[in-house]
Amino acid sequence: MYNSDEYKNLTLKYSSYASWAIWSYKNQSDSTIISQNISELHSKFVLLGLNISRPLANEQWSNFHHGPNNIRKLKYACNDNKLHGSYITDIFKGIIEPEATQFRDILTDKIINENVNLFNQEMGDIKIDDDSQFIIFGTKTSLLAQCFNDYFKQEYKNKIIYHYHYSYYGLTDKKWVNVFWKKLGISQNFDLTVKKYK
Repeated sequence: MYNSDEYKNLTLKYSSYASWAIWSYKNQSDSTIISQNISELHSKFVLLGLNISRPLANEQWSNFHHGPNNIRKLKYACNDNKLHGSYITDIFKGIIEPEATQFRDILTDKIINENVNLFNQEMGDIKIDDDSQFIIFGTKTSLLAQCFNDYFKQEYKNKIIYHYHYSYYGLTDKKWVNVFWKKLGISQNFDLTVKKYK
């Protein structure tokens, strides 16, 4: 979906805080696999988080690859079906805060406006269209959903799918992934999928 010049532009502008739903079977943290599979990248689905909870590795597209072990849920859920190659980003860039309640206190009109403008530019650059779907990693009452619907959604009529954040511990990996797949209409065997990574 992107030629080499478009990919270079995306890398230059967004690789320090966004990524793509492609993971190595051998090494989850190896984000170099993305540049090796440019032809598989697309914006049919855009997966959204709120903000980073810790500093990112100094590597291109490292977000959603390096970091906490719960990223494995994303890998299991997205790497072997129609979500493979989807774009993943946070709606607020460069703000490190793991606690949602404290994050809310950080937000100012200036921060919100800057990030809304950046998000709109980002969506244009990855070439979303009316058929692209937003996947929000949070319930409809989560801070992410509230912020997206209050500040970011106005420019878009796209379908939105809500699902528990991958850090949510109320569900096993299998349950989290299977419920997610059901919402996306994906028929896939979780146990066979996990075996690919062992």
